[in-house]
Amino acid sequence: MSFVEWMFLLGGVAVVGPLVAHMLAKPRYRRLPFTMLRFLRIGQMESQSRRKLRDVLILLLRCAIVVLIAMLFARPILYTSCRPEKTRPVYFLGLDNSMSMAYSDGSATYFGKMVDSAVDYIRSADDEGIFNICTLGSGDWADSLNKESALAEIQRLKIKPTTTNIGEFFSTLRTTRAREHSGDTASVFVASDFTPNTLKQFIEIDEAAVVDNIDYEVLASPKPINNAAIIDASVNSISDGKLTINATVVNYGQVQQNRRLKAQIGTNKSTSLDVNLSANQRRTYQIQIDTGLGGQDSYSVPVELSLSAGDGLKEDDTFCLGVSLPQRKGVNVLLADEGRGEMFLLRTAMSTLSRMSSYEILNIKQVSIDDLSLSDLDWADVIVSSTITERLGKIAADAKNFAKSGGRIVFFITEEPSATAAKQLWDQQVLAALPRRCIRERIYIEPRPCDYKGLGMDNVAAKALTNYKIDKIVLTGYLECKEHPDSSCLWRLQNGFGFIYFKRVGSGTAVLVNTSVDDSLGSLTKSNASVAFCRYLLGQTNQIGEYCFGCDERVMLPAHNMTAASAERKQIWVETCDGRKRQAGLAESFLLVPNPGGIGWVKTLTKPVRYAGVNLPGGETDMTKPVAEEVAKIMNRIFAPDGRQDTAAAEIFSEKKRRSIWTMFAWTIILLLLVEPAVANRLKR
Repeated sequence: MSFVEWMFLLGGVAVVGPLVAHMLAKPRYRRLPFTMLRFLRIGQMESQSRRKLRDVLILLLRCAIVVLIAMLFARPILYTSCRPEKTRPVYFLGLDNSMSMAYSDGSATYFGKMVDSAVDYIRSADDEGIFNICTLGSGDWADSLNKESALAEIQRLKIKPTTTNIGEFFSTLRTTRAREHSGDTASVFVASDFTPNTLKQFIEIDEAAVVDNIDYEVLASPKPINNAAIIDASVNSISDGKLTINATVVNYGQVQQNRRLKAQIGTNKSTSLDVNLSANQRRTYQIQIDTGLGGQDSYSVPVELSLSAGDGLKEDDTFCLGVSLPQRKGVNVLLADEGRGEMFLLRTAMSTLSRMSSYEILNIKQVSIDDLSLSDLDWADVIVSSTITERLGKIAADAKNFAKSGGRIVFFITEEPSATAAKQLWDQQVLAALPRRCIRERIYIEPRPCDYKGLGMDNVAAKALTNYKIDKIVLTGYLECKEHPDSSCLWRLQNGFGFIYFKRVGSGTAVLVNTSVDDSLGSLTKSNASVAFCRYLLGQTNQIGEYCFGCDERVMLPAHNMTAASAERKQIWVETCDGRKRQAGLAESFLLVPNPGGIGWVKTLTKPVRYAGVNLPGGETDMTKPVAEEVAKIMNRIFAPDGRQDTAAAEIFSEKKRRSIWTMFAWTIILLLLVEPAVANRLKR
């Protein structure tokens, strides 16, 4: 027995207290006149005898209590010798079932070779062994199997369209080792192709696993690797119902790739393109395909890109891209001015923009601000005002309702806007910035917008606007503006003042442009950038949506225009890649699919149908062969087969077992505290 806090044993010195108290507690006698002295002496002797016995017992109990309390605080620990347990061999198998293992060099797949190696390893193992099998691709464990069960488990393994998760394997291995018996011997067998993605994860392991034996097998073909893959795709443009797709193809091997690339939407197929790539080369190809759905309303199409056969891995020869195409619809734009022709340049630019757009028609109507009515607000989708007048202040509440219902209001500024109307619009949360003093000086616009994304502005148009060298356009004046706390400055002047302010109002927006719509404060609308500027102001009305995800990512589909009944239930049924029907959660304007079910297509079963492509994780099928010396160095570092162990491992393999016995002392003290008064009262009689 030993004590963790042995200093508390010094508290046992307190036993001196009861001893001193006992020695000082001498009885005092009184003289009493009594005639029968002989009987008095006999009674006195009997009383003294009982008192001495009582005092000794009480003294011993009190001393024992003091000593036991000191020992209790010292935290006693009892060491007991452990009887040697029968050692068991425990085997941990880490088997790679990621998609790269489907590669075949013509003789067999990597996965097939791995299964054969795992079967041979198990058959050569001890018959009494315990087997723990982890699939590195899916991260699933089969624990505590006997030999027959382990062999059956190996035969059930399947390839998963994922990348490996080495960190999960190591953490579970260390946890399981901590639970095993101290006499067990641990052996680890790892079989993988050690592609760059997998090798990188092994390198990132910083804590070695303590094992007794380590075996590993690098599955790599002796022949040159022959594999190409489509790794990315995006929409370049759409015109006359035809999509132009940018597809990135990479040669992951050492064999020259001469393939054919094609796109398909339903039964519509594109013309094939020649793909010629040398070793480790990547290139982006443009391929065009007819959607075959022209004239319909907003719809989603599944675009499937594929390479012709000719390499060792077919699963990465296909790429799925869901494309959401907007309907060709009319956008009602109301131009409100003071009747002096200041909207002429802007109207001309918008008419040009309407003719250029394949999927949007601008219905333009021009009225005087003083004649602006509620019927005009009901008709319009976008309102562009040349200035801020008293009339706008009077209908500020109506303007707020227009924006809250999804409309967009764009305010330009003149040299002297109505301060009263501006304050009324500001109070109604409709104005993104409050105009103040006008400053007449020459100033230029920043060449690029601020880094704000997803705010309802057209980011493609913003990029186009920068191509027109907007920073070369001179402004002859601007207004000092107080930015609303809930707004954002999307574009600035080169002196730091705001140029375009943006604010959300309900489901709509309000925009303030810090210049005039005519040439009184600058020449913006007279420049060749005016059409692109109008596109930017109109915002994201009809954008092409692209939906493709890796199978290790969360799939999100747009949920707008779904049926009201589905929206009320907050659940919409989808069909996943494995053909199963699952419920997707509805969060704001997106559907969240919990499990894509592999690679392929996810689509909604509620109209309008939406498609999302699910593809392999990036770089998963990079088949670059590992360097054998590098793999050996890494495996020797992350495994400790020679008995090296840390403090935790030393405790596991200790020959003696420690057992805390403080509870035994606590119960003894409680018992003595109960016995002591009982003894004192009993012997007092």
